[in-house]
Amino acid sequence: MKFILVLKICSSLDGTCIPEKTVGVYDSYFACSRQGTVETLILLDKMGEDLVNKNKLFVPFSCKPGTST
Repeated sequence: MKFILVLKICSSLDGTCIPEKTVGVYDSYFACSRQGTVETLILLDKMGEDLVNKNKLFVPFSCKPGTST
């Protein structure tokens, strides 16, 4: 079974999130979860500490069962 990594950026200030983005397809739940953690760190670094702190941003992700279409 394949797992599709999807993530989004949310603000805890107002509870809003941008639409989910598909990041990749992985052969195991472990690989997907691990990459989700890596992608979260990359996004936080790209957004920068000031923007994240000001808007209380966080990056939830999930690994959804699927195919590699």
